[in-house]
Amino acid sequence: MNRRDAVRMALVAGVALATGAAAPKGKVNAASLVRPGDPIYGNPHGQVTIIDFYDIRCPPCRAMNKRIHKLIETDHDIRYVPVEYPILGPAGMLATRALYAARMQGGYRRMRALLMSQKPVPTPALMQQDATQLGLDWPKMEAAMAGPQVAAEIAANLARGRALGIHEIPAMYIGPVKVVGGLTSADLRSVVAQAMREQDGK
Repeated sequence: MNRRDAVRMALVAGVALATGAAAPKGKVNAASLVRPGDPIYGNPHGQVTIIDFYDIRCPPCRAMNKRIHKLIETDHDIRYVPVEYPILGPAGMLATRALYAARMQGGYRRMRALLMSQKPVPTPALMQQDATQLGLDWPKMEAAMAGPQVAAEIAANLARGRALGIHEIPAMYIGPVKVVGGLTSADLRSVVAQAMREQDGK
């Protein structure tokens, strides 16, 4: 998808969702998609919520992650909720399992920051190196990566995205606006402003 198509899609609120038994009906607001236990960055009570479905190994997702984090540093009325959606292959799935296992030791944010900036393809050896670097217990983490809790959490996220008809990433809900594809920093701010106006009824 090129930038022009992404922006066009981003600026249309309430894009129709793919049909499915579990698909929400009517216009979806990002705030309604937040689930207990989701990681939250920015203002937990922000006026506009950004739900971001991403794969750790997706370059456009990484670029959007940087832009969103820069935005929430200056706009303190945004709640950012990343949703791990590993659909690009085994490497992304491995990294996601490592991230969820790290979360069980309180290392989610540190591990996510590292994985989202790391260039080498994730391997078990690299995940062990990352865990050691972050001071995490690797044997516990390795066991958790293969355990049922991590598997269930990832499966729940994949089902969550499928119910919303998400087949491409990055895919975001910014307030009531669905965005498929990357945005420049300026376009991101424009969509956030649009979302705030719509939520204010203006």
